[in-house]
Amino acid sequence: MKKGKIFFHPIDGTGSLTISWTSVPKGDATEADKGSGVGFFSEEGNLLAVIFDEVKERQDQQILDFNKISIEVMVKAGKVKYIIVNKPSKTVPIKRRPRKKISISK
Repeated sequence: MKKGKIFFHPIDGTGSLTISWTSVPKGDATEADKGSGVGFFSEEGNLLAVIFDEVKERQDQQILDFNKISIEVMVKAGKVKYIIVNKPSKTVPIKRRPRKKISISK
């Protein structure tokens, strides 16, 4: 994934923080399962952009947790960094039954 563009213009010490990885139209927002903000995803499920609500200007750390991905933003001394974590898929392993030996007698 290419480097995202960060948009952060706080007023009175806080504001929304947007990270965008593409300039294409974003469509409908998806509310985060955990955290205060929304994400925008392509039809294939690729992350297009996120918006964090009420990020503190000087120092803050927040996580937006979605179904398959988490995005963490850190603000320290006014500098913004982010980390993207892809969650492992929740596939159920197939349980294999032991093979039975069959003997045929004549």
